[in-house]
Amino acid sequence: MAHKKFPITLNNLTYALTFTVLTSCAGPESYQQKMARYTPKIIGKNQVPEIKTAEFNFKPMLSNNGQKSRTPASAPENPSMGEEGRESNPTNKKLYFLNLYSEYEAMKNYSMEFVGPTVTICPNFHTSLLRHNEKSSVTTTPTGAKAKKFIYDSKKYSDESYIASRPELMLPLSKEEVTPRVIDIIRSTGPSIGDFAVNELVHKALDIHLAKTYSEIRELCEYGVSDNYYIYENLITHIKNNKFEADTKNMNTLLKTTIFSNIALMTSLDANSGTAMPSRAIASVASTGKKSIYATEVMARLNVAWANQYFDYIKVSR
Repeated sequence: MAHKKFPITLNNLTYALTFTVLTSCAGPESYQQKMARYTPKIIGKNQVPEIKTAEFNFKPMLSNNGQKSRTPASAPENPSMGEEGRESNPTNKKLYFLNLYSEYEAMKNYSMEFVGPTVTICPNFHTSLLRHNEKSSVTTTPTGAKAKKFIYDSKKYSDESYIASRPELMLPLSKEEVTPRVIDIIRSTGPSIGDFAVNELVHKALDIHLAKTYSEIRELCEYGVSDNYYIYENLITHIKNNKFEADTKNMNTLLKTTIFSNIALMTSLDANSGTAMPSRAIASVASTGKKSIYATEVMARLNVAWANQYFDYIKVSR
């Protein structure tokens, strides 16, 4: 019996995914053998943007008895994944797919030019996708209603705390790499860059991000897994085996995954656009923020409700 290890890097930690490969030629190919041969054939790897917080002071959370807790004292009961016909207690893999898909549908409403394809065929998550679409009734905001202008203070482009509260400025302008970022181009251009040019850069980066997200969704539909999904699984294992409390380092670790980086991105885009995204546009977005019901479930499973403090900071730092 042979073992193959596939290294995945998360923050400054390196993990190895181990698949057991049966060497026997008898019988049908096993799931482990298929996974050992997994290589995505879809062009456009969805590298997670390098979105980071600045030094951020998380407030201690107290339980109902006044003791320090990792969850809010009066946190509302986690929304049931089974409500309104949604899938009850989905696997981590299904939850990741549904979360990424709902985020993709939501982010399309911020794009000015990218016409995001609709996912209709998804062999590995066919039933989950159908159930989601039936209950979400996703519609796209008419082009004229999209908020196309984002406003920034040009005097603060060198302020890392200012940039940290505006994750879209950290989006890459490359389809293959995480650099150069929007802020890198702004800084290299200097004071001569105008508001119109900055908006062009942000929209271009957002369109690239959406295209890469769609590519990963196709990859998940075809193979059932993706490189970013494995990073998410590694995060689950890391949190399970380590003390993972509220601090800047751990927040940045969360932001290494698509789920949390997209929440930060959508929260900032909505706060900066000057026009809130219509509630009818994305039925799966929770009223408490730019988190889908799936992202809320993820945060509950990982016990990282404290991350909401960072997302709230993004909303109010305008």
